Amino acid sequence: MRFLFFILLQGSCLFSSATAFDSLKFIEKVKQFAFKEIGVHLKGDFYTKSMEMDKPYVYLYVSLPDKIKTPPGYSDLYFCNTDEMFAGRKSDSLKLKGYQTFCYKTYANSSAMLNKRFLSYPLEAESFIIFHELIHNYLSQQEIKIPYDFNEALCDVIGNYGTLDFFKTNKQLDLNAAKQQLEHNENIYWCLNKYISKINEKPGKVIVLNNQCDRMMKTILKECNTFQNDRFNFTVNNAYLLKNQYYCKNYFLLKKVLMKQKSIKDFLEIIKAVPANSEECEKYLLKFS
Repeated sequence: MRFLFFILLQGSCLFSSATAFDSLKFIEKVKQFAFKEIGVHLKGDFYTKSMEMDKPYVYLYVSLPDKIKTPPGYSDLYFCNTDEMFAGRKSDSLKLKGYQTFCYKTYANSSAMLNKRFLSYPLEAESFIIFHELIHNYLSQQEIKIPYDFNEALCDVIGNYGTLDFFKTNKQLDLNAAKQQLEHNENIYWCLNKYISKINEKPGKVIVLNNQCDRMMKTILKECNTFQNDRFNFTVNNAYLLKNQYYCKNYFLLKKVLMKQKSIKDFLEIIKAVPANSEECEKYLLKFS
């Protein structure tokens, strides 16, 4: 309790003590539930420290203008830091070369730090983020080498259904809110998958298809919570789709595998044996779907 009280004092700039205390209690409950679900108590101080100066991380993605693909000589995630001005200059330089860029700002990543924005989200969003980031740490600590295009989708699948299971265990929580968040997330994944496939098949129609996707995303996001809007409510271009394909491309295959298992722990036992190659990984998972 002494440590928790210290956090509240240190985090007074984040929220009032009463609100911070309630948030920290909720976060701790989600963490312990998640550890039980995955069958491992992870090493680390997750969501016990505040982010320094409360600055967002900036992720810069770069794509070809006519196809959702990284340009030769670049990695898709070109830059990650807390320097927004530097990211902006890099983005402008890449645009001059004819590439499409996407600067994504977030306060949530695998470092699992507390910050104002995270604590302002509804509880179902906080729970989703905790599950998602803990799974990243789980994969790292267990040395599971799942291909990156499955990694993010895996974290979202467990984020969605771990949150749903957690809300089912506590009558004081709004289960309908968790169900709505899950439904909205899956509508977003469906929309992104649809247009990623179309653009790669018909690169000549990239502008029209980006605009169509943008309108559909805006319609879906009108019903979504603040976290979902922070995560997805940006103007759609190829770099935006390049970034988000990792959250949605293999989501529904992984969901099928999870739905056939008795628990998240059983699901992760299957994941432990996935091949490192993406094509082989897909073939392997199809056997369990």
